[in-house]
Amino acid sequence: MEWSAPGYTEIRQLGAGGSGRVVLAVHDETGISVAIKYLSDLVRHEPGALAAFRAEAEVLTTLVDPHIARMWEYVQEPQGAAIVMELVNGVSLRALLRENGTTGPEAALVVLKGSLLGLERAHRAHVVHRDYKPENVIVSDDGVSKLVDFGIAVRHGTATRATGTPPYMAPELWSGEPASPATDVYAATVVFFECLTGHRPYRSTESHVLGYQHLHAPIPVHDAPEEMHELIARGLAKEPADRPPSAAAFVADVERAALAAYGEEWEENGRRRLAALVALLALLLPHPETPPPATSSSFFQTVFRTAGRTARRHGKRLLVGTAAVVVAAGTTGYVLAGRERPPTAIDVVAAVPTTSPSPELPSPATLPTVTPETGGGDPSGEPGGAGSNTGQAAETQPPSSATSAPPPATSTGAPPPTPTPTPTRTPTATPTPTPTPTPTPTPTPTPTPSTPTPPPTTAVSALNVGGLTVDADGLAAATVSLRTTGTGAVTITARFAVDGQAVHTARQRVSGSGAHTRAFSHGLGERRCGRVVTLTVSTSPAAPGGAKTVRAALPECPTAVTGVRVSLDVPEAPGRAVRAQLAVETSGTGKVPVTATVALNGDQVASRSLSLSGRTAYTRAFSHTFGERPCGGTVAVTVKAGDRQDTARAQVPCPARVRQVSIARAAMNARGRVTAVVTVSTEGVQPVRLSVAFGVGGRTQHSESAELSGQTSYSRTVAFAFPRLPCGSTWAVTAATSPAAANGTDTAGGKTPACEPPAETATPRPGHSGQEDTDNSVPGQSGGH
Repeated sequence: MEWSAPGYTEIRQLGAGGSGRVVLAVHDETGISVAIKYLSDLVRHEPGALAAFRAEAEVLTTLVDPHIARMWEYVQEPQGAAIVMELVNGVSLRALLRENGTTGPEAALVVLKGSLLGLERAHRAHVVHRDYKPENVIVSDDGVSKLVDFGIAVRHGTATRATGTPPYMAPELWSGEPASPATDVYAATVVFFECLTGHRPYRSTESHVLGYQHLHAPIPVHDAPEEMHELIARGLAKEPADRPPSAAAFVADVERAALAAYGEEWEENGRRRLAALVALLALLLPHPETPPPATSSSFFQTVFRTAGRTARRHGKRLLVGTAAVVVAAGTTGYVLAGRERPPTAIDVVAAVPTTSPSPELPSPATLPTVTPETGGGDPSGEPGGAGSNTGQAAETQPPSSATSAPPPATSTGAPPPTPTPTPTRTPTATPTPTPTPTPTPTPTPTPTPSTPTPPPTTAVSALNVGGLTVDADGLAAATVSLRTTGTGAVTITARFAVDGQAVHTARQRVSGSGAHTRAFSHGLGERRCGRVVTLTVSTSPAAPGGAKTVRAALPECPTAVTGVRVSLDVPEAPGRAVRAQLAVETSGTGKVPVTATVALNGDQVASRSLSLSGRTAYTRAFSHTFGERPCGGTVAVTVKAGDRQDTARAQVPCPARVRQVSIARAAMNARGRVTAVVTVSTEGVQPVRLSVAFGVGGRTQHSESAELSGQTSYSRTVAFAFPRLPCGSTWAVTAATSPAAANGTDTAGGKTPACEPPAETATPRPGHSGQEDTDNSVPGQSGGH
């Protein structure tokens, strides 16, 4: 079974990777949920892995910030090592991007700001994260982002080998320069770009090409919203000095850009958006609901004890609390002690209104009276709602008020006679007016013939439609004037059409005799460049001559280039033609001039010009053939379309190519020493390796090699002395190259003199020494090719 940190009960695994796993666990004493990061056994036994893991824990002890997942405890035992972390109830930014593609601009700005604040806290501690990426950003269910995984963090200025995740590595890391806060700013901007566009700025799958893009490729700001171009350009500057000097300075830039683009509520809107995206992935949350806010540092107190008393099973623990971390001298022991009692459940108390005025709320006397316009009564019956009750009483209880008036009058005693005459007068007055008005209305309706309502003769005597205009935003508008007779209503109907197709109908009514003027307008949505907009106005009753129609012919929209992309393909050796593929996007179908230039090592060698029209998206390809393959050179293709341009670069690789290898001369002297002159010719200056072998009777006795570079023609002299060479032996020298020459290999050699039969005893001739004359070389030993 896998080792588990003592004192914790594991619930389930949250994730796993090559270096270890992360689990959801509960601290047994407090009941607090935590995330535990375990170092895998395989990695733990690698040299330096355990020290690096512990270094990560030590770095985290200094980083206490709302935007960094806090470390609670480091546990190290012979069986394993673990970092106990604050549990963030959220999902990784990578999961959000994988599910949604993008986050939206305001949410992306919130992620960037939160990340920069967390990075700034690390930078103040002279720590550079070096591995900022979506996988290391956790977005909680309330839309707050936190940084995790400081596994390869280093101190500012530390010179180390280039380490990180390639798509997010700053140019200086590709160049082998030390990491700095600007390195993290670059990575944060790459993630911001990915949140905006759904893809990274540089996407090559080849490591060397990706590095070249980070170092030299133009920043593709046009893929992002225009309001964010300047922000992205600053954060992705190639030179660290051109980026914001610190994460804090960049935060100020982010806030200014966000405020200008999306208003004062950008941060609240962005956080709500992130929370909504997290809610869509609720199944991935460690907890279905927000964890209780009890994970404060008060539950984790650092206590120093001697190593012998605290090393539980020879284990090590490092705890983080409100006090500083205490490290024991000698054998370091870290213990978890002084745990507080787990928090009790929070009682829910009903908010029962009090009868006394609260000092935090206005008293009922000071509350405004609620009228029917401002609202109805408060059903809660709180004293604070007395104003609303008063408003209801004033509206609904006048009779009750009248009936409640007699009691005080009764208590007086004098008024009783008053009610008596009141009913007496009421019946007296009632019959008096009744007979009087009755005969009056009867003669009034009699003059029916003089009623000014002959059959309705409402008519439209004139109709005119003013000139139809369409502004730059596509709003079509016109003024309608008409004259009517009669008092009846007249309905005006206006129909807008584009190229004969109806797009909107509006109606207005006028009444009364006289002149009337009404305005009609409709937003066409997008500019209908080159189209004909028609407005037809009719009335009911109809005007003389019927409906009126006006037209407006819209001019062609000026075509703007909205995007340019170019890619470059270099063939394998010995190909000499490079091929460029360009893509152009425009806002209209008008003509767009395009110019493409080809340069070699910065010097222009060719150019092409063409004109595009009739569409809004174009792809074109063209090629250029060099006289000879530009081995080792850098080819660049720059495309300009309208006011935009893009450049693609590629280095032309050329494997070394050997035309011929030959042995110009080979000879052996009487002592068995062979000397050979070898020549090599190549097509370029790339390094080649020359190998020469000396052999006797088909068996190699000696070989040596040399590297040739910088020229296209070489001559080398090699020699070897065979220790003992029997008479009649065949010797050979063989020369070969890597890569192989066009003619393969070359061999030269010879044969030692044949062995002579034993000489018979004879008397030497007068004047002869009895010895053969010896030359320094053996005739006939030079080999052929």
